[in-house]
Amino acid sequence: MSDNTSGSGIVLRPVGLRNIVGKMVSLVLGCQLLCCGGCGPSKEELMMRAAQRARPKSSDEKEESAKAQTQPVSTAIASKVVDAKAGVKETANAATTSAVQKAAKDSDANSPEETIGDWKPVSDRKPANPLGEPERHAKAVENLNRLTEALMAYKEDKGHYPPSAQAKAGIKTLSWRVLILPYLGHQDLFEKFDLNMPWNRSPNKELIEFIPDELISPERFDSKTNWMLPAHRNYMFGDNRYPRDRNIEDGIENTLMLVEVNDDLAVEWTRPVDFEPADLGALKGSLGDLRSGGTLVAWANGWPSYVANSVSTKQWTNAFTYESGDGQRAGAIHKEPDALLAANKPSRSETNVEAKVTGRVEASKVVENSEVEAESWGENRLPVPPSPDLATSNQRIEQLFGEQLVRAKQNQTQAELSNDFLKKSLVMSDDAAGAYALQNAAIDLAIDSGDFMLFQTVLDQHASTFEVDLYQVNRDGLLEFSRRNDVDEDTASQMAFVRRALVAIQEGLKRNDFEGVGRIASALPRVEEERRGFRRANVRGGKREVSAEKLVRILQTQLSSANKQYEQAAEKVAEYRKNPNDAELASALGRFYCFLKGDWAMGLPLVINGTSEKLSRVAKRDLEGANDAEDFLALGDMWWELSEGLPAGIYRQGTRDRAGYWYEQSLEVMPESLDRLHVQARVKEWQSQDPGSPLATIRTINRQLGLAENADLEQVVARKRTQVNAPGDDYEDG
Repeated sequence: MSDNTSGSGIVLRPVGLRNIVGKMVSLVLGCQLLCCGGCGPSKEELMMRAAQRARPKSSDEKEESAKAQTQPVSTAIASKVVDAKAGVKETANAATTSAVQKAAKDSDANSPEETIGDWKPVSDRKPANPLGEPERHAKAVENLNRLTEALMAYKEDKGHYPPSAQAKAGIKTLSWRVLILPYLGHQDLFEKFDLNMPWNRSPNKELIEFIPDELISPERFDSKTNWMLPAHRNYMFGDNRYPRDRNIEDGIENTLMLVEVNDDLAVEWTRPVDFEPADLGALKGSLGDLRSGGTLVAWANGWPSYVANSVSTKQWTNAFTYESGDGQRAGAIHKEPDALLAANKPSRSETNVEAKVTGRVEASKVVENSEVEAESWGENRLPVPPSPDLATSNQRIEQLFGEQLVRAKQNQTQAELSNDFLKKSLVMSDDAAGAYALQNAAIDLAIDSGDFMLFQTVLDQHASTFEVDLYQVNRDGLLEFSRRNDVDEDTASQMAFVRRALVAIQEGLKRNDFEGVGRIASALPRVEEERRGFRRANVRGGKREVSAEKLVRILQTQLSSANKQYEQAAEKVAEYRKNPNDAELASALGRFYCFLKGDWAMGLPLVINGTSEKLSRVAKRDLEGANDAEDFLALGDMWWELSEGLPAGIYRQGTRDRAGYWYEQSLEVMPESLDRLHVQARVKEWQSQDPGSPLATIRTINRQLGLAENADLEQVVARKRTQVNAPGDDYEDG
């Protein structure tokens, strides 16, 4: 039997074969109808398109993917999906199954307008009696497993996850749920869609009622679905990107790719809408209403999961973001979906359903207020002890270890004593003040020793043990280490100091601590790239960029300028809060964030209503995002052309930086063509110029030295605590 006729598969009959089908009615009633998917065009035919600037049909990855999806799924993947489908346990959705079987038997008596193949509309598949809670939960877990398998099969076949939506000319037409139909075993239904037409236009709108069983809500049995991809700009599928494993810097095992949302967010299954919470701080309000105190999700490595409602907003945010460097591991919130099925028997405390529902908001507030929403690298961190307790502990350390401290300074053995203090502090579980004071002493000894590697280790352990401000302790520690030591004398210390300082500066810029980051930048040692230990990253086109040493000087100048600009911007912030409808104020703030800080995510939404029509138009188009090589190229060209009308300075270079960002995205997916040569020439010109903002300069320095471009302090601490590497290696890409 063909793989395309699995138990819940959709079989579509061509109208022209009606007389042949009539002769096979007896076979249809006795077994499933065999069908063949056809061959379709070869992959070679999908290569090489005209390299004209304006072309109605693009040769980019997106259209290749769309066309490739009209072909049958490869044998290996199809068999894998069908086998997985056949292996799913029977659940309590007997009413649904009987409805599908009845539709199959009655299909010849129905016109094509009433049914498609062997399936009737979802309204005819709705069970006579609503499913009970155990049956609903079991069906939802089954659907989660099937959808997860299909997403992973798509990735294995295409080399990337599906985009959240199919798009034509930058306009979203159909959902990812349509794109994965072949991987659910529904190739024939997929072929009925026109991928270039919107979801609510013919022929697509007529197919909405034929929602696959895997997407049906077991509570409602309608054409709307609760299964969504996380598609906020900060999430894995944001900007309708084509996610790849290598782009998910937090790790595919730690990043959520699928979520079941509450009923108020459900949408027609073909509609290109996904989970994009307007208020990230209130995202929990969109989850957790359906599954007995939790939410069904899937990690990007294909692991289905069940997340309890007690999980904090911070933990949810860490799980949804894909490159935040928060360091949170999946295990912090992961439960097997079996936990939901095992929880179907209500406990005494859950018998009063009405009380449970009405108390949800108040209870969630209590949980969020009582929990320490700390990062997972220090989930169980201790509060900083009260000052009187610390003063007492410091006095006792002086009494107990005063002589050792003097001898350590005389004999240059501060490093040994620092290590000893750290070890002692880690076993003082009943004396938080004593442990805190010992770790402070260990940090001070590590600085005196001049051993930057030891200093990092002690500092990170301290930040992981107590609820200190990670940026503040790093800023102050770096400045004090630089004040007491000549970092230029030791190559290893020089490398590690630069890495940590750049990460701290990025964090300081997020907090607008321009004075602090300026001091850190001034403390940076002289960067000599040829010294042993620095690993240069490969530069596209083989062109040697501006030296890292020069870039450090540029960064110092930029931070000084940004500090002055921020003082003016701070006044505008206060004015803008009083009058948020003032478009000119918003635009001024937006220009500061985009061109002075290089924070485009913050700045772009503010500049779109400004007085500069050209900038507003480009910003609006940028916010729409890009789906493919053609879109990446168009955005790069728009920013580049905008830069050509500006005088030399931060605004011209800032627009070039943004153009370069989109050009680099296009090179990831663009085939060999005249367009690619055009992009390479632009990137070469862009890279020959100095970056225009502090964040752009830091990214360039990181690239020059082979360091991770998007690491932050939390990520650094998490890696230090979970990896055993050579000194400094845990900050590098390679």
